[in-house]
Amino acid sequence: MSRNKYKCVVLTFAILAFSAFYPITGYADTFTGDTSRSTGKLGDYIAEFTYSLFSPTAAELDVTLKNISPASNGGYLTGFVFNNPNNFITNVSLAASNTFFSLLGSPSFKDSISASPFGRYDIGAALGGNFLGTGNPTKGIAVGQSASFDFTITGKGLDQLSAGSFVQTKSNEGEFFIARFRGFNNGGSDKVPGGGPTGVPEPNIIYLLLFGIIGLTIFRKKLTNLFNKCNNLAVKSTVLTRKE
Repeated sequence: MSRNKYKCVVLTFAILAFSAFYPITGYADTFTGDTSRSTGKLGDYIAEFTYSLFSPTAAELDVTLKNISPASNGGYLTGFVFNNPNNFITNVSLAASNTFFSLLGSPSFKDSISASPFGRYDIGAALGGNFLGTGNPTKGIAVGQSASFDFTITGKGLDQLSAGSFVQTKSNEGEFFIARFRGFNNGGSDKVPGGGPTGVPEPNIIYLLLFGIIGLTIFRKKLTNLFNKCNNLAVKSTVLTRKE
């Protein structure tokens, strides 16, 4: 195989591999609990949403939660819920670092989870698949501990969503996220709504396109020359085949 043909093969493989295996990932949206509006004034957390797009119909939402409740209160984070932006999501599967948590919201992923007094929600995870909670709360996320939850999602128009979409989609009561706590030292429980985002916002799509254009401009000449060589090789190969 000639050197130029070898370069053509490598370039083609690299482009296909990049497209297939490298998702478009936005910056994470990070927020804390709004303890001033919680039901028990006992629990608190830090949450991080990261959205990775694979195609207009497939994506992943990674949710990381850390229990930052006061140590004197104790308590365990045992569940959380959020909403389905524009109802674009039609199916969800969950892989959690804490395997005691199960997916909530199936099969409709629309208003099927009650988090009273904060309304109804579409998607979430909780111990034993029960947001309000049953059983031993110590299987949840303890004070100072973290857990990650990878929601693999399918649907339509997923390329129109970002991590911020989940923060902006609110229940009828005006909340976008609720965390459930149980097992406090005083025997109490808590439901804590999400506060405002505190992380770096996701870059505007215009900036992403701008960076792409700059990158293409830098490498345009090399790519053009390489593709021209590939095309010439293809033409020569066709001519030789006809002569034979």
